[in-house]
Amino acid sequence: MNKPSHFVYRNARYGFTLRFPAWWRTYAVVDRRRQNSDTEYELHFRFRYKGKVYDDALAILVFRITRQEWNREGYGDSPLVFLAEHGGRVFAYMTPEELPEAFYDPKTNDYDYKRYGAAIRLLKRMVNQDAPRIAASIRFLPQANTARSVPYRAKHVCAAGTGAIGKQCCRNEKKCLAPHRN
Repeated sequence: MNKPSHFVYRNARYGFTLRFPAWWRTYAVVDRRRQNSDTEYELHFRFRYKGKVYDDALAILVFRITRQEWNREGYGDSPLVFLAEHGGRVFAYMTPEELPEAFYDPKTNDYDYKRYGAAIRLLKRMVNQDAPRIAASIRFLPQANTARSVPYRAKHVCAAGTGAIGKQCCRNEKKCLAPHRN
């Protein structure tokens, strides 16, 4: 039996899915901490290599604004990439613009490719090739029909029946919900 080539991440809170390459399970951890006060929700997929967690490889951000507000506030000219407008919110994604500082060698004033070469190549693949495909895979789950029935409420409910109880309760038949018999 072949191993699946991808897995689907489901977010029940905002009703969306993302499709990831299966090998990301080994190299990414999920962090839901909000880092930006402008966002309503953030989902960070952080790079993990040899047991150590580094910076984001991909971040999904949710804003409680419309697409018009997104454009008016200048987000279109930022490192954020618009994904969708859904349910009165804008969904966007962001990838890092630089390698993690942990990969930097202050002695050479450059990244330590000898020590971190494999991790750097892997992270570059995740950010440059996979992240845009993952972000483009966003799908919103169909909304369930959540219409609730509302019970009819009356100011006065009479007991059904005949006899003295029924007559005492339902002196005014216009208010009575139970059938009234004389």
